[in-house]
Amino acid sequence: MKLKLLLICLLPSLALAQANPTPDYTTTGYARFSDSVLEGLIQSGLTNSPNLQTALSRLEEARIRVRIAQSFLLPSVRSSVLASTQSLSEHRPIAIPIASDRLPRFQLNTFQLLPIDASYELDLFKRIRSGMVVADLQAQASDADYRAFRLTLATEIARTYFLIRGNDAEQVVFRRNVVARDSTVGIARERYRVGLADILDTQRAETDVAQLRVQLVSLQRARTELVNGLAQLVAQEPALFSLDAGSLPTTIPIFPFASVTPDLLHRRPDLQQFERQIQIAEAQAVLQQATTRPRVTVVGSGGLLSDQLKYWPVPASSTYLLGVNASVPLYEGRRNRELVNLSRQQTQTGRQTYQQALQIAQREAETAIDNLTLLRQQLTAQEQVLTLARTTERYNRERYVRGLTTYLEVLDTQRTILSAEQLLVQFKSQEVQYVVALLRAVGGDF
Repeated sequence: MKLKLLLICLLPSLALAQANPTPDYTTTGYARFSDSVLEGLIQSGLTNSPNLQTALSRLEEARIRVRIAQSFLLPSVRSSVLASTQSLSEHRPIAIPIASDRLPRFQLNTFQLLPIDASYELDLFKRIRSGMVVADLQAQASDADYRAFRLTLATEIARTYFLIRGNDAEQVVFRRNVVARDSTVGIARERYRVGLADILDTQRAETDVAQLRVQLVSLQRARTELVNGLAQLVAQEPALFSLDAGSLPTTIPIFPFASVTPDLLHRRPDLQQFERQIQIAEAQAVLQQATTRPRVTVVGSGGLLSDQLKYWPVPASSTYLLGVNASVPLYEGRRNRELVNLSRQQTQTGRQTYQQALQIAQREAETAIDNLTLLRQQLTAQEQVLTLARTTERYNRERYVRGLTTYLEVLDTQRTILSAEQLLVQFKSQEVQYVVALLRAVGGDF
């Protein structure tokens, strides 16, 4: 009785799911960054990814299986043409003994035109409809798997793209500091020329600039690796793919809630897939229960039958057969009962898996929110540190020009500025990465 009620509850929900498809938030969240380059890369990846095309093919397979399951609700009708001749043996056995050992040879001709064989199963115990429910839920699970793959791919593209933009921002910091250090080298050389300082200040300044250029090359190498990885994600040849230098986004999406609600988590396609797996196991139990009930099929056939070709078109040659066939499984070694028990156990396993995945999703979302909150506090403090470091550097630079302090004081403050600027850029890059992680955790959008 419970299984019947479950089937009755599932059928309207499946019809509603077909009428109102699940919204896809794969790209809407990343559009909040207002970055046309990122949107183009995500669209390219979603269009050209071979792995995504494979997932889409599996989804189409599942939809075809739904249509196959629905076809069993319709009658099955077949037709054929039969023409045969048979020559009976002169020594054929007969039921009544006769005096002669031989019988006259007999030629038997059969002409059967347009015989129609039809069968229709009366789905009295909803076996066919249960199979439709299972097939439809499997299609929905495949759809959720496809959307989960789309979201994962879009997230990886966005994450890699913003890593490149963070690298670009760090390179800007190093180039700006190289220019500042070059001017300091010029000052040191001039002071050495006029005899106000020894050669050691100049050598220190030149060594420091050279080290900055080495670190800049290291950043360029790291960028090349990231660009090659991005090319693979968007299904393009790394040798032909390039990405112009850019900056971190100025528009950062703000999460409008203090915490993550269950409704937001239910947008995640992977959680939707787990929900469908639970429903599939429940529907499988209904289907297995239905297989233990009788199967009633209405069968019929009709056509024209004659032993001579000239007689088959007349109404007297018509023939038909109509009947009802009922089959009941009597004993199959408790197989069906154990299959029902297996489906019920799979339902329990699916629920436990879903709860575990839900906890992981909630932890990921809450972690991203907490990281964003603390990181934005760090950003504010780091901006103050950078402002103070620049003020100190200007003061020490002026004192060095006047000969009131050593070059080491200037070098120390310049290194402090570089460290502060680099850390500020890294914080901003991390902020974007945490937003991307939060979008992934809540299913693609707020």
